[in-house]
Amino acid sequence: MKNFIIVTLVAFGFVFALNTVGPVNVQAATSPTLNALTNYSVLGGQAVTCIGTTTTSGAVGVSSGTSITGFPTPCIAGGGTHSNDASAIAAQAENLATFTALDQPCDQSFGAVDLTTTFPSGVSPGVYCSTSSFTLSGNLNLTGSGVWIFKTVSTLITSPGSSVTGGDPCNVWWRIGSSATLDTTTSFIGNIFGLNGANTINTGATLNGRLLAQDPSTVTLNGDSITGPVCSATTTRVAATPPSLP
Repeated sequence: MKNFIIVTLVAFGFVFALNTVGPVNVQAATSPTLNALTNYSVLGGQAVTCIGTTTTSGAVGVSSGTSITGFPTPCIAGGGTHSNDASAIAAQAENLATFTALDQPCDQSFGAVDLTTTFPSGVSPGVYCSTSSFTLSGNLNLTGSGVWIFKTVSTLITSPGSSVTGGDPCNVWWRIGSSATLDTTTSFIGNIFGLNGANTINTGATLNGRLLAQDPSTVTLNGDSITGPVCSATTTRVAATPPSLP
């Protein structure tokens, strides 16, 4: 009888444990909601300089600085320019708040990392962090549906001809602790938030997204194209789910 009770209690505990298993690694990335920044393609802190034939689908702004050069010629800002006016000031405030909101728990952490060689088969939705810097030497393929956040305490630098493909540009976020440089003929997607430093997009590069830099950062555009972000027709956010029970 005693053995029967022990076995029964053990079995009950096992069943109870099965039915109380919680979610595993629930760190689904979430996209911030933009308001004041929605119509912006480029935002600088101290200055935005265009030295090539650049086109942007959205507005170009600066705050708290006032310097915007190269617009409306030779460069074209589809949403006009805003030099430390009410629109730019509101956008810069939201820029700071969004940078903070993107500081979400890491799913994977690295030191200095080349995203191309680290994820040769593609990278699924999640939060990917570097305690140093991100580089991109070739293609980075975003696989599946969801939200991607890439956080680094330092720089993002791409090689000429590199690219980011897949994913939904409206759900791809780059939180850069210093500055971003998209080199010549880079094809890039997502919303880039730079904390400080000189941000640059070089000749022939394309960005389906936004380049948003905080004060006192600068932005230099040189013969490139910024559109969107052009969102996918449907957006599916994938959250981690509990393991299935027998």
